[in-house]
Amino acid sequence: MSQHNSSPSAEEARELLARAEGIGTSATSAAGWPTAMVFNSLAIIGSMMMIGFHIVAHTGYGAPLMAMSIGAWAMITAFTWTFMHHTTKAGFSKRFTTSLIAYFVLYGAAIATGVLGFPNGSLPYYISAAVVIAAAGLIAAFRELRA
Repeated sequence: MSQHNSSPSAEEARELLARAEGIGTSATSAAGWPTAMVFNSLAIIGSMMMIGFHIVAHTGYGAPLMAMSIGAWAMITAFTWTFMHHTTKAGFSKRFTTSLIAYFVLYGAAIATGVLGFPNGSLPYYISAAVVIAAAGLIAAFRELRA
């Protein structure tokens, strides 16, 4: 800014705006990575849990209660931890909420189908459910990174 004027010239204003945009971009460019890691973790945990459900159903130890409590813990953690971000990209809350709800609806449907449809376990079902759940988590992660 010039010292004679209290307001910047047009050229100075453009430079200041470009600088401010650069600062804003650098502040939000890495904002998607924590959320992407949450969805990657959910993809890994969810797919491992599906295989675990098959093992539990096959052996009859009754650990689905434990697996469901782990799923509830993961859901609560994912919802609360990610909303504590200080810097996020535009539209983050809507993207995150819809992705997380879609993931857990799929996860719940996979559990319910496995428990009701295959009470003694079915490895092909649980492997395919694991792949679908992992894909849902990875899609949500890439969605956040591309935003």
